[in-house]
Amino acid sequence: MQVPSANANRQAPELPLHGLRVLDLSTVVAGPYGAEMFGELGADVIRIEPVGASASPAPAANAPISESEGFLWALQKNKRAICMDLKHPEGLALFMDLVRQSDVVWDNFRPGVTERLGIDYAKLKAINPRIITCAISGYGSEGPWSRVGAYDITVQALSGVMSITGSGEPGSEPARWGVPIGDIAGALYGVIGVLAAVEERSRTGVGQNVEIALLDVQLALNCYRVPQVFGTNIDFAPASPRKGGAGTVPYGPFRCGDGKWVSIGPSSNFWGAFCQVMGHPELEKDPRFATIGDRQKNQPALDALLETIFLERPSAEWEAGLFAAQIPFGPVLDIAGAFAHPQAAARGMRVDLQNNAGRRAPVAGTPLRFEGEATRAQHPPALSGTDTAAVLKELAALDDARIGDLAAKGIIGARQVAGQRPSRTANQAQGSAATNTVSALVAGLARRPGPLNGVLVLEMCGDEPAGTMGTQMLADLGATVIKLERIGKDGAPTQPVSPVPEPLAYYWGMNRNKLSLSLDLKSDAGRQLLHQLAAKADVIYDNFRPEVMKRMGADPATLKGINPALICCSVTGFGRSGPLAGFPAYDATIQAMGGGMSITGLADPAAIPVRCGNPIGGIAGALYGVAGTLAALARRRRTAQGAALDVALFDAQLAMNAYRVPPALGAGKQYGPEPHRGGSGALPYGPFKARCGRWFVLGITSQFWDKACKLMGKPEWIKDPRFLTEADRQQHEPALNEAVGAVIVTRDADDWEKDFIAAGIPGATVKSIKEAFDHPHVALRHMLVGFDHPIGSQLKVAGDPMKLSAHPHQPFAPAPGLGEHTPLVLAQLLDMPQQDIARLRAAGAVWWPAEGRSYARPSVV
Repeated sequence: MQVPSANANRQAPELPLHGLRVLDLSTVVAGPYGAEMFGELGADVIRIEPVGASASPAPAANAPISESEGFLWALQKNKRAICMDLKHPEGLALFMDLVRQSDVVWDNFRPGVTERLGIDYAKLKAINPRIITCAISGYGSEGPWSRVGAYDITVQALSGVMSITGSGEPGSEPARWGVPIGDIAGALYGVIGVLAAVEERSRTGVGQNVEIALLDVQLALNCYRVPQVFGTNIDFAPASPRKGGAGTVPYGPFRCGDGKWVSIGPSSNFWGAFCQVMGHPELEKDPRFATIGDRQKNQPALDALLETIFLERPSAEWEAGLFAAQIPFGPVLDIAGAFAHPQAAARGMRVDLQNNAGRRAPVAGTPLRFEGEATRAQHPPALSGTDTAAVLKELAALDDARIGDLAAKGIIGARQVAGQRPSRTANQAQGSAATNTVSALVAGLARRPGPLNGVLVLEMCGDEPAGTMGTQMLADLGATVIKLERIGKDGAPTQPVSPVPEPLAYYWGMNRNKLSLSLDLKSDAGRQLLHQLAAKADVIYDNFRPEVMKRMGADPATLKGINPALICCSVTGFGRSGPLAGFPAYDATIQAMGGGMSITGLADPAAIPVRCGNPIGGIAGALYGVAGTLAALARRRRTAQGAALDVALFDAQLAMNAYRVPPALGAGKQYGPEPHRGGSGALPYGPFKARCGRWFVLGITSQFWDKACKLMGKPEWIKDPRFLTEADRQQHEPALNEAVGAVIVTRDADDWEKDFIAAGIPGATVKSIKEAFDHPHVALRHMLVGFDHPIGSQLKVAGDPMKLSAHPHQPFAPAPGLGEHTPLVLAQLLDMPQQDIARLRAAGAVWWPAEGRSYARPSVV
């Protein structure tokens, strides 16, 4: 990609999305979480609410932060706030004035609402061809479920994730992950899609529509499990909270002598040291446990033995020993404990805010850190209508008299607030096709068309979601992603077999649409090739410890010395700073430390803590890494400034606690597992056993309560004083759950689902992963995809949940064989003669298979 001259003005670094203006029409969690992220990155985000919102009184300055206020403080910070009636012709005209001077319109309405309001993409692009719209909904804009209400719990149930989350006991109740990952991952995918569209607009001058369906997102988060289910025939249900996604055993939480829990993840390279810390060195050579295969085969015996051993000492002693031996572990912490951890403190993940009315609240900091740059000073949430007058003066050129007249008519709502509001940038982000010409050479190597065609990404990652899933997202969006991998060995090419071996299916789940270059970075010649590629690259993405990257000559300081405009994105367990910098991490340890385990599972203090069945620790890091990378690309277009992103999985887990953080840290609210209550307190909520023995999930907020009562054949519940309001239902939660359970058990789960969906009420049968991909939306939205390839034809992968209007569905290119594209990359990108390429192969500096494709990987670089 061509960028502005390296001699461009380089004063104090500006925030990555400086100059981008976002109109935020969203509510609840998925929409506000994503819009707030734009604000964290420097965009001018204008929150637009109904007029009546500005009339609500502000709480007293010393009032404790309530649970409902947690949503405001966590999800609405870093935004301006205005109130406007979009149903009134004059209000709609004012909104269109704002659209003319904005870049993004962001909403999470149900499909059809924007059309009824006259603000759908077709209408908006007619007045501003550069506008980018993003619509987040439960099931997308088309298909038989498109008008059905969706909540986090229903998409978790439908996607298969609940079927692999729980205690693992036969017949036990499935669990939703306590963090609303359906909403949060949907928000992050929306941010990524919009920033990709911004990148493309810089070349074309034209915007587009981005559509995100929360069910699509949850299906995509199954990542490597999809090809394992459809190619390896693995049955992932019921889940075990003590087995890693790649089969690591032992894994997960164990109770210590003081009653506290420690979650461990000692993969094979840590096994000997782990046995020493346990005080049982003989276990290392015990024939039952000597290899990973032995430990998997004898997992019940090993778990039982470790349960006894861990009870012998308190958690602090175990933690000290595991830390000293550098063995992956994490204490199971509640939300307050997670933010009090020294690593969280060192990374500044608690931020205390105060608004103009004197209210104070702690919130989560951003997981996106740009090395050498100050973290953005966060702004507290504005009260509804605080900025109405200022925004309309600035963007619609209205005077005080006109604003007063509109307020008197109820077309706008404005609130008078004492004190000075922080100023915002007024210029709209611009792009120029003339200064952002796509590199035809790089674009020609891309394996899929998309908005990132022309962006060159070098991947140096272990084959884990934090790394390879992140680069796969970039490749899905059209970037040319080159995997830099270790030297292989010649042998028989990999042949199709059925079922596909589990490690191969795992690899295919996170490596489509990429190229593979096999080289020796221990040699001078190999490192020289890396540096030649870095000089042409836009992004280098890694998930290694800093010392490993430095050893390979791939640390940010070295590479940015070669290419000052390079964006280096490092996604690691704990980041590059703080007492745990460089400490190894696995998904089970990150979920434990980040607070997610403490709010997942059954509300039983004696029950084992439950982790999300999908590797959400790594996946969240990948989502944040990709979003940060795209934001850095947007800034580089303006300034020629490179960046070094430092993304920690632990930070990402902390941030996803979102609306629970202000009450937990500011008001002492203690959160535990609430399997039958929604994050906002909604009831009834969660899984109930049906007549067939399967589980049916409800997500009933106040708007659906009356309809749900009638559908369940209990209209008398509507007037029952125990259940009259949401507060009443919370007060009588045991009685309500007992009553609902007695009704649900009278019919089969799928019959309930059919009736709930027909009525548009959130409700779903808990599906296995295989069943999840039978959903009627899957084929319609291309969410289960195969490959025209000897191996790929035997398995399937999850599709891309980002639907961009400028890029109708395109097939995926297969995952690359080891070193498959080595000669192509060297010849086309480095203009290297064939004889020189052959000489490097003979010297062992690079490699590609002599014939066919090899999928036998010795290791990553």
